[in-house]
Amino acid sequence: MIHLLRNLALVSIVLIAAGCDRIGAPVRVDDAWANATPAGATVAAVYMKITTKDADTLLSATTTVADHIEMHTNSEQNGMMQMRPLSNVPLEAGEPFTFAPGGAHFMLVELRQPLTAGLRFPMTLQFQHAPAQTVQVQVVELGSR
Repeated sequence: MIHLLRNLALVSIVLIAAGCDRIGAPVRVDDAWANATPAGATVAAVYMKITTKDADTLLSATTTVADHIEMHTNSEQNGMMQMRPLSNVPLEAGEPFTFAPGGAHFMLVELRQPLTAGLRFPMTLQFQHAPAQTVQVQVVELGSR
């Protein structure tokens, strides 16, 4: 009887270990940050890396520190940088999508408060399939990253 229980326990452990890559959270967000804003600023950018377990689409984001958030990307055309809105962001399974300075970013519009270094604020990401995820954005000194 003891051998049977031990074998069942061992089989259970092996099955759990084999399925570990399927048990993880559907969305992983790393390094969410924003620069501190100068006095009187009404907009700010937020950056982060998002990885989804399954293919999905990032639809929108909200926060308590701004009236609304737009997603943008920067591109160079004829020697000039242009910012254009992103209505959504397709996310490939297991492939990180990085919002970074000079590229895709979240634009916080009509800030309700200054963003000061050391502040952390919530930002909720809405996906087509995965449940909404709230992350904490860390505000860093302007120009420190």
